Amino acid sequence: MPTRVIEEKGDVTPSFGIDDRIFLGEGLFETIRVNSSKPSYAYRHWERLGNSARQLGIPFEISFDDWFEHLIQKIQKDNLYHGGIKAILSGGPASRGLAERGQVSQLIFQTFNYSIQKHPVRLISVNWLRDKANPLYRLKSVNYLEAIIAQRQAIAVGADDALFFNTENHVTETTCANLFLIENNVLYTPQIEDGILPGITRSRLISLCQQHNISMQEISLTKKRVEDADAVFLTNSLQGIRRVLSLDSIVFEVNHPIIDELIFLLNQDESW
Repeated sequence: MPTRVIEEKGDVTPSFGIDDRIFLGEGLFETIRVNSSKPSYAYRHWERLGNSARQLGIPFEISFDDWFEHLIQKIQKDNLYHGGIKAILSGGPASRGLAERGQVSQLIFQTFNYSIQKHPVRLISVNWLRDKANPLYRLKSVNYLEAIIAQRQAIAVGADDALFFNTENHVTETTCANLFLIENNVLYTPQIEDGILPGITRSRLISLCQQHNISMQEISLTKKRVEDADAVFLTNSLQGIRRVLSLDSIVFEVNHPIIDELIFLLNQDESW
């Protein structure tokens, strides 16, 4: 079962047909940072999208070479130097019915301008709990309604983002980033089993810590553990590392030497 890349034709913006499964939420996406007209971590994004597609039974028949070529062509066509490119994979057109499956998935690439935000993030706690067994939280699904609601609530009270917790009251992630904390010069981040997206930057940062003998652990974290941390920061593909200023009424130190070191290592990473 093939994957069809939908490309622009003249001034016509590519779009999905009304019978596409994406309008039932059956779709995935990757957001890839573009730096100096080069896509960052292109292989890792391709690999994650393919793994997620297989879990959902969505055809993803595109080689890495073709994937990379489409990324480069789109970046060059849109004359993008710094920004991002979004790859959206739909379940494809299918007959009406929740259990129906598309036979040909569809893939669209969209570029956008983006400037890295420098100011530290102010977080609030989300006032509902997530089920860590929900498989959707480990997929980068197009269904972002929960994140939209949470981030709007954060902005309404003067914050920047919102932090989710699961039904065991363990920290998971924010609406668009993975969370790390520093305690006694040791890094901690929630484990995948707590119901989080295995972020690309998160994964790379864990590898860099191992390579440079920086102590880090993937464990379940309580809100109290976060509140008592020496420092907190977030990671995602566009921002890289972003410092956290506060969670609710708790204020953190933003100038921590380990964060500085990690930013340096990530910026020096050849695959970045």
